[in-house]
Amino acid sequence: MALEIEAKIPVADLKPVVDRLKSLKAVLKDTVREEDIYFDNGAVELIKKDCGLRLRRRLSDVHPLQIILTYKGPRQESAFKSRPEYQIRLDNAEAMVTIFQSLGFRESLKIHKNRQIWGLDDCEICLDEVALLGLFVEVEGVSDSVVHAVLAKLGLNPADHISEGYARMMAARLNLGK
Repeated sequence: MALEIEAKIPVADLKPVVDRLKSLKAVLKDTVREEDIYFDNGAVELIKKDCGLRLRRRLSDVHPLQIILTYKGPRQESAFKSRPEYQIRLDNAEAMVTIFQSLGFRESLKIHKNRQIWGLDDCEICLDEVALLGLFVEVEGVSDSVVHAVLAKLGLNPADHISEGYARMMAARLNLGK
């Protein structure tokens, strides 16, 4: 089972984080534009179970178009956001949307973001500009302690971590489900 362990820190400006990453000799892996489409059924069973089903279209400065289907399981107890996560690459997003619709799923939410993906100390650091939500730094690693150590190197306070994912934040911002 793949386990996502991630800290998400809202920031006012990404430039100081970029400068810090460069000074730490972090590696800029890619700059991407992502469109995330979340699906649920009419009874919103996935959201009620704290799960997510996402279809991502990723336009990259380095790679050809990537289409990634992700299932995120319910959150687990952890200092940071931790949950099972399964991903598979697809060739045809439209076919997957048709399959979901045929199974009774509907598009529940769409999120657009610009993302820089960096690597440092066995962590992936994402600098995100999320439409309607703002600027965020995500640090994903293999354990809470590894994520905590990278946050410290970046000068980010773990106490500023927010456990809500972008989908839940966007749903609240758009007053969906109320």
